[in-house]
Amino acid sequence: MTSINSTAHRARRLPLAVRASLLAIAAAGLAVPASAQDADRAAQTAAQSQTTGIPAWGLTSAELPADPTVRWGVLPNGMRYAIRHNETPKGAAVIRFAFNVGMREAEAAQFGAPHFLEHMAFNGSTNIPEGELVKRLERLGLAFGADTNAETDLEHTTYKLDLPNTNAETVDGALTFMRELASELTIDQAAVDRERGIILSEYRVRNVPQIRRLLDSLGKQIPNSRFGAGMTGTPDTIGNISAADLRAFYEGYYRPDRATLVMVGDFDVDAMEQEIRTRFTGWKAKGPAKELYTPTIAPVDKPVVATFTDPSIPEIIEFSRVTGYQVPANSVEEQRRATLEAIASVALSNRLATLSRSADSPIIGGQAMVQDVARTARTATAIVVAKDGQWQPALTIGEQELRRAIQFGFTEAEIAESRANIRTALENAVAQEAGRRSGAIADQIATASLSNSVYLSPEQTLALYNALEPTLTAEEAGKAFRAAWNGGPTLVHVATKQEVGGGIAAVETALATSTQVAVSAPVEQATKAFAYDDFGPAGKVVSDTAIADLGIRSVRFANGVQLNLKKTAFEPGKIAWYAKVGPGAQVFPADKPGLTVATQVLTSLNGLGKHDVDELRRITAGRQVGVGLAVDTDGIVASGATTSADLDLQMKLLAAQLTDPAYDPATQAQWAGIAPVVAKNIASNPSQLAGIAVPFKLTGGDARFGFGNPEDLTARSLDEVKAALAPQLASGGVEIGLVGDFDEAAAIAAVAQTLGAVPRRGDPAASPAGVKAVTFTADRTPQTIYHGGSADQGAIALAWPTNDGKNLKDSLTRDLLAGVMGLRLIDVVREELGATYTPNAQSVDSLTYKGFGYLTASAPADPASMNEVAAAVRKIAADLRTNPPTADEMLRARKPTLERWQRQERENNSWVALVSEAQTRSDLLDRRRNRARVLEGITAAEIKAAAQRYLDPAKSVELRVLPKPAG
Repeated sequence: MTSINSTAHRARRLPLAVRASLLAIAAAGLAVPASAQDADRAAQTAAQSQTTGIPAWGLTSAELPADPTVRWGVLPNGMRYAIRHNETPKGAAVIRFAFNVGMREAEAAQFGAPHFLEHMAFNGSTNIPEGELVKRLERLGLAFGADTNAETDLEHTTYKLDLPNTNAETVDGALTFMRELASELTIDQAAVDRERGIILSEYRVRNVPQIRRLLDSLGKQIPNSRFGAGMTGTPDTIGNISAADLRAFYEGYYRPDRATLVMVGDFDVDAMEQEIRTRFTGWKAKGPAKELYTPTIAPVDKPVVATFTDPSIPEIIEFSRVTGYQVPANSVEEQRRATLEAIASVALSNRLATLSRSADSPIIGGQAMVQDVARTARTATAIVVAKDGQWQPALTIGEQELRRAIQFGFTEAEIAESRANIRTALENAVAQEAGRRSGAIADQIATASLSNSVYLSPEQTLALYNALEPTLTAEEAGKAFRAAWNGGPTLVHVATKQEVGGGIAAVETALATSTQVAVSAPVEQATKAFAYDDFGPAGKVVSDTAIADLGIRSVRFANGVQLNLKKTAFEPGKIAWYAKVGPGAQVFPADKPGLTVATQVLTSLNGLGKHDVDELRRITAGRQVGVGLAVDTDGIVASGATTSADLDLQMKLLAAQLTDPAYDPATQAQWAGIAPVVAKNIASNPSQLAGIAVPFKLTGGDARFGFGNPEDLTARSLDEVKAALAPQLASGGVEIGLVGDFDEAAAIAAVAQTLGAVPRRGDPAASPAGVKAVTFTADRTPQTIYHGGSADQGAIALAWPTNDGKNLKDSLTRDLLAGVMGLRLIDVVREELGATYTPNAQSVDSLTYKGFGYLTASAPADPASMNEVAAAVRKIAADLRTNPPTADEMLRARKPTLERWQRQERENNSWVALVSEAQTRSDLLDRRRNRARVLEGITAAEIKAAAQRYLDPAKSVELRVLPKPAG
């Protein structure tokens, strides 16, 4: 279980991450709600088909009918449920159990209790002993963390199970757990004490500057309330929470009339409904209910100005207007308002992004949004991210651009761009509905229930948008934006690395000075014609063969470009594409740390020779296409998702990236501002730093695998990126895979007219010359990496050299060995010692570099506990060399992988990278064919033999990520 606390969850949903403009209309229609008297199922269904709202839940709406494909119900005790048949993934199902209680419900002395209680749900109940639940689920094929999860947010707690199948045993095990957590948790004091260390470890992992800034801002937005820095728990409150405290919280808030159970999957709805009613009807609340927390949002006469300082924080200026929360009206007008607010906010976000691309800009980005926060407040927010040390000119840009939008609104072109993107997203959602994943549907229904909103199907959402679209004009968007910001910001929050000279008074002065500068109306921008429609005569197909058993068609063009296609019905209306160009990172310089990261960032900012990024955004409005490159070990990679209607344009964009990348000097100026911010972010997060620095150290400091000092990023340049990238884009071999719902002839023609028409390319199968070999470091002394985060944060890893991955059985044996080791790390380092939140074991073996591979055991850890963690890891490794795994360990390590592979057989994204190399790497196809059979045949004795071969204590390397010493 990876328990996601509220601050981390909020970081994905609040100011730092603007959602696509679609979300306003989709989210506004994503919901479901309140209690009703129990009724006969047939009567409930009949009522639902004849009325708007959700009668089964007592939710009324004069205008919005809920998705009729969902079975809505409520039990006599008030528990809501929603059930839907869905076959993506086929044969599987998901469960979401959502409770209307979150971080905000804890009083100050018990901050962190809601999250602590979430953990205790996995630590013993009446019929499931402590320590047994996760093992039971693993035996059923549910991986810990990936398939068994939970989250505690500001205002809700949700438990999640992704079932690999709907066999009676699996469904019984899953529903038994859900019923147990509803009212049967034991919450034993000894178990609470054992879990406390894990909670504290998670606190340390999540206590990063970005989260602290968000919480500080939230506390300033809603002053004199429970919202703020400590609400997710502090070491003191977590350390003092007792079993009695958790019991009182549990019984006061985990009650049937505050719960919603959602099941979506490939099962019989009638039978599943009967299971739910049989199991949960007898659930009765214990004792009096505790009240949900609702703070008072007091009006303010002028904006509150606040500062926040942290040496590792990106410098962020946030403008917010906070008003009271309003319960959804579930009306068409409410949907219209939310859509207009989203369209306007995206338009302002685009303006800020454009301003950030100027060579002398003081900002590196900006975003805006209007949304509800934790069903507690309504916020309109605009942020700008400043280059280090430039908070004042960044504040000026933010204030004036916000004021410009409020005063003058938006141009027709800006709003038309957002409308086009919304329409395309909604139309694609309808076309692709049969392939919607069960997890996404269940999450949306559960979220909707918590906010008492009517959940709409994709067809209903599109129909609603069609009715609204004529009214979604620039004038109306401006009005909605002004209304959302009526009265201006109530908070201006300035986060900087160093204390602002002059403090709040200096910020107030800068703000006052900016407001005296007049702003003018925005200028209408014309959209240029796309400049890359013609790449010359279409390429000639010189080879066209089939790989029948895998359903792959392989085409080769006269210029050497290779195209592989796999037509599927897994996800109707979707095409996954994956292109690999040249030899990739293996020919990058091994002495320029950070170059692979810089390449990925800079190519996303760089645009094309004839169109900058903003022009491309306008040109491609309403099209499901993308640009950008990543660096893989054996190729420069471009990938994404598109549709049949947009495949031609996507291939033109890809061909343009290869033949006419910009390498614009303005991009270098942007990078000069971005690189220090990225470097500080990585340096302040020990776990993130470990993920980049450990491979770098294990390869003896090979820059193709990472970097040890994030500051190295600031030394990289666009010229270095061009030197490494340009030769590969100009002449490197090209192989591309398409997997999904398309016409094969049309797809071949689209590639023939673009990639097939470019000048002759190299052979994708050719081995590049001059590749530097990679070996495991010869230095076996303990390695230290320094981070810039808190003194109680850190990470530790122990690594052993292994081998490359060319022998499938050996590779899978090491994977299974790592899986067994991971189970023991959880049992010992997490559960027994309480020393870490997320221990992990992983086998990494290369298919590019001969003989290179390693196995790691790693964990985030307080520096004070690292000796204990290291000793435990060494003991586990030694025991694996002496004793073979038990049959139960073999089952729990192997079955989740087999179940995951089974699901992947019907997923486009799990095929597309493999399909792209079908002509050059037939060995990979054989691995896919044989992997399940080989994995099933590996024995416990072979795991022991692998441990004896690889887990030699004399060959291990210990790496610690520790706080940087003062001075």
